[in-house]
Amino acid sequence: MMNDTACNWLEIHDAVGTCLRPGGPALTERALEVCDLPAGSVVADIGCGAGGTLLHLERTRFFRLAGVDASAPLLAVAAARLETARLVYGRAENLPFEQETFDALFCECVLSIVDDKPAALDEFARVVKDGGFLVLSDVFSKGGHGNGGDAYWLLSQEELLDSLSQRGFTVLLWEVHDRLLKEFAVRMIFAGKSLLQFSGCGLSYYLLVARKEQTIFEAAGNGREGKS
Repeated sequence: MMNDTACNWLEIHDAVGTCLRPGGPALTERALEVCDLPAGSVVADIGCGAGGTLLHLERTRFFRLAGVDASAPLLAVAAARLETARLVYGRAENLPFEQETFDALFCECVLSIVDDKPAALDEFARVVKDGGFLVLSDVFSKGGHGNGGDAYWLLSQEELLDSLSQRGFTVLLWEVHDRLLKEFAVRMIFAGKSLLQFSGCGLSYYLLVARKEQTIFEAAGNGREGKS
């Protein structure tokens, strides 16, 4: 039997669509155009939830896939949908992978709800190979720190780009997709789901692709060792 978390996801899925984020697979495809990953690339989805992105990648690419999420019920839903992806319980701030594991790492509509964003970005830099790619899509604050309620601290564009630069990433693509955010909000409202925690925050929605140029997280004082 599924618990309330998994049942709630399935309820929203039926009302809203396959990927519970603005743009869905279309933004994933846009990022893949920039990355131009060869077959056999090792790709992770951090905060994979019920596996929407991984399912799309299984159907359209020949990648070696891994998904990480902090919800065991959602991972169970993902496991029932996916065929090849390796699914792991974990958090973005403490990824259960060795250093320089992935050719590309996706984190779609998740970073905004991570408690310790600097730690998550440190981990992304640790597990992405030199020359590999980081793909982020999420809400951001249009003016300085944004706060969508006590649980949400949103990065501005300047803060995010500066944080990535400090960790050895060069941004290849930055696109703003406010129309997709508005369309998603409307679908959620019609599905009976509230977005009040983000109301009045001056939000925008971005797609970012960055390439890791060098390993500098240890020099920056991260000090994390590879994980088994």
